[in-house]
Amino acid sequence: MTALGFVLGASVSTRRIMRASEGVRDSMIRRRNGRCSVVVKVFTNPWSVSSAELGSQLFALSLFPYLAFLRSIGNEETDCPPLAVRGFQFLLVFVAATIPAGIYAKVAYNDILANVDWLHGGAESFLTITNLIILLGFKSDLDGSNKKQSRNLLAKSALGASIVAWIGLVLLGSPITPSHAQPGNALSVLTWIIHVSSLIEWLVVMDIIWDRAQLTGNEKWKGLTWGMIPLHTSGLLACTFHLFYNAPVLDPLVTMQAALTCIGNTTMWYAAQRISKGRTKEESSKAVSSNKNDKTGAKTINESGSNAAEDLIKVGALSVVASLFLHYGTLFFDFPFEPTLPLAMAFVLLPTAANVSKWVLRSRSS
Repeated sequence: MTALGFVLGASVSTRRIMRASEGVRDSMIRRRNGRCSVVVKVFTNPWSVSSAELGSQLFALSLFPYLAFLRSIGNEETDCPPLAVRGFQFLLVFVAATIPAGIYAKVAYNDILANVDWLHGGAESFLTITNLIILLGFKSDLDGSNKKQSRNLLAKSALGASIVAWIGLVLLGSPITPSHAQPGNALSVLTWIIHVSSLIEWLVVMDIIWDRAQLTGNEKWKGLTWGMIPLHTSGLLACTFHLFYNAPVLDPLVTMQAALTCIGNTTMWYAAQRISKGRTKEESSKAVSSNKNDKTGAKTINESGSNAAEDLIKVGALSVVASLFLHYGTLFFDFPFEPTLPLAMAFVLLPTAANVSKWVLRSRSS
């Protein structure tokens, strides 16, 4: 969804903002002819822009296409579920929360937001809430009459909780000593869960939006799924930066994250515009109603999938298991403590390639 840029994992941007502001506002006192004058340092070379400055500018720029996306996705002609629209709008709360959190981290801790876990996790939690609202909004239209028995849901919940508890006990009680100690700026398990769940939720939303094309009879909804890919990769960049404990050598990842956030917000805006063109709200509503009343169509979309509660359980279980490994399991390996840009990019490009391949295959089969 981390992530995701200010859509996934955007709190890293505060590192860039604070550094850039320090460089621009830095001043020195110069005595000239017996008088003191303040000389403010400015860029002397307009073509020399640091990575920090470029990243902060791109993050700021990405807000404009996202606002345009909100305008397009909220149009009546788009016929986006109201709760999903509210979810996309709620992302602005996440963006607003990261700014004071980043400032407080700098003032109170003299550090970046990513290294102050309670502030970092608190700000990122708004992103998780955003993605959950979006997921539930689209899923409510898709589920229709598909209702699973509550006892099956409880059984799956109990099984998932048991597996997670067992893994936690093994990790905490294992006599095997990790190769490395936990760094002071390591993300807590809870903060990792927030990050990982945002990424998984975003993938689930992409899948639901793809199915919405069949539900509405408007194939242009699939374009929105494609437009969401850069934002998922942006979130992967943020999580990879945290995986290597925010190593300064990997600062270019944050600039890439900012660039993909800007690109992703733009592609989502373009996709949302295409959805609404040449189609009225009444036509979309009739298509949805027709597909829900058609038994074969409803079965293809609804009965073959899972309901919202099951999706949330799966997301939660996967997030907890992955976060336990990222927090504890990685201490048994050397690679998080030996960061290199090529290695870090492998953690970003391989999942992105798998994500793209999935939608290519689904496009060919549909």
